[in-house]
Amino acid sequence: MRLPAMVTAVVALAASSAFAADYGGSLVVGAPKGALDQAADVAGGLAGHALFSTRSGALALRLDGSWLIYGSQTVRLPIAGTAGRLVREITTDNWMADAAVGPQIVVPVGAARPYINAFAGVSYMSTTSHLRDPNGFVSAESTNYDDTGFSYGAGGGILVPLKGGGTLLDLGVRYVRTETMTFLGEGDLDGAGVAPRPHRGQANVLEFRLGLVFSSRSHPPHH
Repeated sequence: MRLPAMVTAVVALAASSAFAADYGGSLVVGAPKGALDQAADVAGGLAGHALFSTRSGALALRLDGSWLIYGSQTVRLPIAGTAGRLVREITTDNWMADAAVGPQIVVPVGAARPYINAFAGVSYMSTTSHLRDPNGFVSAESTNYDDTGFSYGAGGGILVPLKGGGTLLDLGVRYVRTETMTFLGEGDLDGAGVAPRPHRGQANVLEFRLGLVFSSRSHPPHH
């Protein structure tokens, strides 16, 4: 199934009264793999998802989005005529984002809800710079390099109901694998006017997630 068709299926399920919607967000720490491992040691950021599931909660379609930063560098430039007492900062961030959709299966064990999922989508990698004036305001920004590619993977975790059952602690892990992409790492822009040589390969990431899910079901399903 192509990605647009998968997204259409998610929207159709969300509109159906036979399905319930849950929403969640997570803090993410990622371990770069593949070619990305040569450009970064760790990645960190945020993720969110929407889950359109059957009333039993056993089967669902999951729509995921995440944003991770895997490198950052700041250069301080003195402003001419200020004797070096005023500076402007140029911060360059290396980051990646992805959007994906796929099935999820939940198998309740007591009150807990272990789950597994698979997904496919797109990943976007970018190196951007922004200039801050002495007051801290961004006065200019630019995209130095970017690329987009197909991504896919699988994940799993466990949902633990908190008091009341409508909010659940989400402990999860997932592996994101991309097609061959080109991207920059921290320090690849040296400021000497030399065109950077981008890294090329798979920008895979093993993600560890800690978050919350807000469920429309106040109690875990039983079988």
